[in-house]
Amino acid sequence: MEPESSSMEQTFTNSQGRAVPLTAVAESSYTTQQSRLERVLQSYRDTNDPDLLEEIIQTARKVLEASTEDNAKLLHTLAWALYKRYKEVIDDYGDLEEAMKLERKAIEASASDSMDRQRFSYWLALQLGDYFYHTRNLDDVDEAIGLIKSSLEKFPGESPTKAAHMANLGILLKEKYSVLRVEDDFESGCKSLETAIASSSEDQNTIATWLEKLADLYDAKHGNLGRLEDLETVCRLRRDSLSATADDRERDKLARQIQLARTLYELFEETRNLSELQESITLTRETVAVTPEDDPEWLDRIRKLNVAIYILYHETGDSKDLEEAINVVKRYLEKASKDHPHWSEQLSNYSNYLDSLHSRTGDLAHLEEAVEFGRMSLKDIPKNSPNLQIVLGNLSIVLSRRSMIRGSMVDLEESVSYARTALEVTPSDCPSRYIQLHNLGSMLLKRFSRNQENVPDLNQGIALLREALTSISSTNPEIESILSRLASALDTRHDKFGSSDDLEEGIEIARKAIASIGNPFVERPTSISTLAALLKKRFRAGGSLDDIIEAIAISQKTLESMPEDSPFRTDIWTTLGDLFAAKFGTTWVTSDLEEAVRSYRCAVEHPTGNILRRIIAATSVMPLCLSLQDAYDIGRTAIDLVPGIATARSLETGDRQHLLSFARGLAASVTGAAIRLKKDPSVALAILEQGRGILGSSLDDIRTDIKELQQAFPQLAERFMRLREELESSTGSHFSDELGEDRGLRRRNAAENFDDLLDEIRKKPGFEDFLGPLTTDQIRAAAAYGPIVVINSSWMGCEGIVIERERITSMVFKDLDDGELMERAEGFDLGTPDMLEWLWDTITGRVLEALGFTGTPPSHQEWPHAWWIPTGPLSRFPLHASGRHLERSGKAVMDRVISSYSPSLRALVHGRRQRVVTAGPAKALLIDAEYTENHPHLPQARTEIKVVSKICESMAIRPVSVGQSKQDMLSGLRNCKIFHFAGHGYTNGDDPSKSHLCLSDTSDPLTVGDILRLNLHEASPFLAYLSACSTGRVQDDKFIDESIHLISAFQLAGFRHVIGTLWKVRDKHCVDVARVTYEAIREGGMTDDSVCRGLHKATRMLRDSWLESFDKKRERLVQRDEKRTRDVIPCDDEEEIIVGLVPAYWIPYVHFGV
Repeated sequence: MEPESSSMEQTFTNSQGRAVPLTAVAESSYTTQQSRLERVLQSYRDTNDPDLLEEIIQTARKVLEASTEDNAKLLHTLAWALYKRYKEVIDDYGDLEEAMKLERKAIEASASDSMDRQRFSYWLALQLGDYFYHTRNLDDVDEAIGLIKSSLEKFPGESPTKAAHMANLGILLKEKYSVLRVEDDFESGCKSLETAIASSSEDQNTIATWLEKLADLYDAKHGNLGRLEDLETVCRLRRDSLSATADDRERDKLARQIQLARTLYELFEETRNLSELQESITLTRETVAVTPEDDPEWLDRIRKLNVAIYILYHETGDSKDLEEAINVVKRYLEKASKDHPHWSEQLSNYSNYLDSLHSRTGDLAHLEEAVEFGRMSLKDIPKNSPNLQIVLGNLSIVLSRRSMIRGSMVDLEESVSYARTALEVTPSDCPSRYIQLHNLGSMLLKRFSRNQENVPDLNQGIALLREALTSISSTNPEIESILSRLASALDTRHDKFGSSDDLEEGIEIARKAIASIGNPFVERPTSISTLAALLKKRFRAGGSLDDIIEAIAISQKTLESMPEDSPFRTDIWTTLGDLFAAKFGTTWVTSDLEEAVRSYRCAVEHPTGNILRRIIAATSVMPLCLSLQDAYDIGRTAIDLVPGIATARSLETGDRQHLLSFARGLAASVTGAAIRLKKDPSVALAILEQGRGILGSSLDDIRTDIKELQQAFPQLAERFMRLREELESSTGSHFSDELGEDRGLRRRNAAENFDDLLDEIRKKPGFEDFLGPLTTDQIRAAAAYGPIVVINSSWMGCEGIVIERERITSMVFKDLDDGELMERAEGFDLGTPDMLEWLWDTITGRVLEALGFTGTPPSHQEWPHAWWIPTGPLSRFPLHASGRHLERSGKAVMDRVISSYSPSLRALVHGRRQRVVTAGPAKALLIDAEYTENHPHLPQARTEIKVVSKICESMAIRPVSVGQSKQDMLSGLRNCKIFHFAGHGYTNGDDPSKSHLCLSDTSDPLTVGDILRLNLHEASPFLAYLSACSTGRVQDDKFIDESIHLISAFQLAGFRHVIGTLWKVRDKHCVDVARVTYEAIREGGMTDDSVCRGLHKATRMLRDSWLESFDKKRERLVQRDEKRTRDVIPCDDEEEIIVGLVPAYWIPYVHFGV
């Protein structure tokens, strides 16, 4: 409580005015101490020095000890001194309690109608008011109010001290109102304080104090009723209080600045008026500036400053505000210790700021640092902290952001886990619970975007967002983000199930989200993009062109308000490109097409934009370009970005293939444009190699043979091997442990160090091209064993690049357009005679003619060997089997050359560089999977393994068998020379890394991901023969460029040769193909050439048998028809009937290898 100014009496008589009787012995001591007390009191009045209070207290105690009866004024003096010490010096609760006891004694010792009793009662009321602050016992505050009211009733007229009594009565009523929320208490307290302020003759500093107390009373009312006008009154009163405070009252002025800054910030939160936030920041800056850094309050003040500046950044989008927020929070972290109450909270804030910096600049290093500090904050925060859910939620957000940028499913799973825990630890009545509901809902929706079969994630995410909306005020600016996310979720569900209700509700909610934005949230273009996407879908579903026009208008308006360097400009430009393209599809107005191209191009070329968004924009715009040169230029810009999304060596295979799927078709498109613009074929080939097959190339890089490096620079080679071992270690789970340590951090550091090491190695003489792009000489040298034919396909059509020892040439297959290619690729049967003839006529026949392979080689002549590297949709076609087989004219690929395949040119070159290891006894791991749960019985699988086993024994290769668990298989693969699997294969369309060989334990199959984690290059195994269905198949077009399937997985693991299938094969034919192939390998001395020649011999034999069966079926059909009257059947229909009776099971077998 606040006492009025008062002076202490100079003489100490009892309340009746009689002298206090003293004994003769004590008289001298009493007089001495009394005089001393009067002198100290006078000195205190003159100097207001709080250090004198201790002497006053000690002297007053001695005077009381020397007296024989209670002296009311002396008791009051001691009570007064103890109370002053409590208020001004040490805040000792014991001082306050003793003061109250002494004051009560003083009251008892004074006459009932005396002014002293009235004065002492007033002081007791002040003490009770402070005591209530500790006890919250309403009896104390009620007694204090009663004492002051009683005192006021006895004041004659306008007493000089009456204003102080009124003020303190108002303060007591404020304290009571803060507990009981009774309106009468507020009204009475307000009236008392206003009366005191209006009638007081006190100095301005006292008036300033009372204004501050009146502001506190209105603040309490605002907290109770939440009315804006009350908060505005609080702000006005605090301004008046600060203005009334003298400059020499530095402590009071500082305290009132802090209170005004806090109130202005609260007012901003309700009004979103930037001037209030900016003034709050200005005041807080001033308080920080005048507070010494060793002052305990400095940390709290600078903490509030960085939070306010960060909020300002979100309102203005000014990067200078973000930079200042980061600098200020760093000052806090440099000074604070881990035991400071807000340490973990500020680490989490710093993490958020770095996340925003990443969003602003696109620099992934900031995001990595954000995750690191987020983990530190979780590690340091007490598990019972009320801020735990905030720290968990913030870490969840930055992990989610990284998962979207890096494609890490592990990050996303961890993000979901933290978001769920954050919601679990948030009390159900917490006002900010909506934050955690929103966060978890968003994470589940992001997880659904990676696995769209997990519909519960979609529905639960939507339900959580709806619950969040019921928990947040309609005026809260964060409602925009929740509405936007919900609209996006409904858009997703519309895409999944096609419900028009979801589409319409999504549009309505997206409109609400945009309407809820007061000041433009420059870092939040999501609502605009979501509404634009929904309107475009409604338009395509039969809506009005007005939908597109509206979407364009709001997108353009948003773009105008965004900073030039904002990464989100890429998102809006991409949205505008989509919209103008959709509009052009209706209007066919050239200006709409030009705007679409311009918008997309801006998105691609925006330097701070998200790499994935820029690549997506490039794949969208290239087919729209009116100029082939423009398409090429835009594509070249984007193709240089592709390695940036794929070189994260620390990621799981599934994550990297997910990222690379966004670039599908880009390399082929740019390559096609380069060829058609008559660029040098080596340039076109370099583009193709740069933009596809990246995942395999990065694995090849770390597994490359470094024998030459070891000889020349052994220390660099040692570092290379150490980092390779770190990167090759199974990633398993990156989930953090209970201490918040990122298990993936070491792998990420190793990946960065590996890239740095490559740069260092390339600076050494003789290693300038180490693991770099292939040179033209290296490319031509790769054709030493036969020509390499790259068949490129894109929206432009189809082109070829032919690599020979002496030259590299290109060609355009002008008769083949993209529409026909896609139509045939989407067919169910790629192995019909019609399909094989079409491939021959349009592509392979022309290539072989250009190479001079015009007929079947004579029996005495060695057959030529050609390697095929198809791209895009052509990767599904059996180029090796194409031809006019039914004509028996030799116009077929297999009648002119031996065929092999490679995922990329780089993979072929890398495979040939691997050393052949012949030391030690050779083993053949032979797996008979005749019986597999939930799959058809394969009766010939055992026979096939027996045949292969016998031939291997004849080659001095010991057949071995292991159990059919995954671990048994992996163990056996590590020391075998040949691996032969006869069983079922499975192709996963959603995630090729989960395609697998089916084992007896169906819950744990041998997946592509498992095989890719094997590094068998040191052992250099010779052959993996996968006698199973579809081991070379990529089901989904979005993964086609990376060619990740079971065949390529075994090749990347280290097998020099892999035999597999493009689609289903017949059990009974597998035995014959395997027998002929292995016999040829034995006869050829188990050389590289013997494998492809063996498979070629086997499939050609099977083809010939098929032709014989075809002829027999045709003859029987003719004989049958001659015996009965029939309608004429066209020859083509007749052939289709026969083909249906004699399926061509020789076609799917393929060889990948060196």
